[in-house]
Amino acid sequence: MAEQMRLVEWRPLQQGKLLGFATVELPIGLTIRECPLLRGSEGLWAALPRKPEIGRDGRCRIGAQGERLYAEMLAWRTRRLRDAFSERVVALVRASYPADLE
Repeated sequence: MAEQMRLVEWRPLQQGKLLGFATVELPIGLTIRECPLLRGSEGLWAALPRKPEIGRDGRCRIGAQGERLYAEMLAWRTRRLRDAFSERVVALVRASYPADLE
């Protein structure tokens, strides 16, 4: 049987669109911590972790709409890979913590 991604930890944190953070382990042995799980206009989705963009003043940069800006640290090669990762993380959290995603 082929190895699959597994949920290592789930930390719920209801804050606006943010529902919480997942830690997952990929079949290759890589653990990805703090993957945000969010609710958007098209449903639930998970992303790779990001870091705040820090300005010269040492504070988090703010975008035109007043939102904090974040920089990617990791990226998927294709949208198909990104979407598959997101769907799998959402499914793993939903299977173990369904009440947190209502």
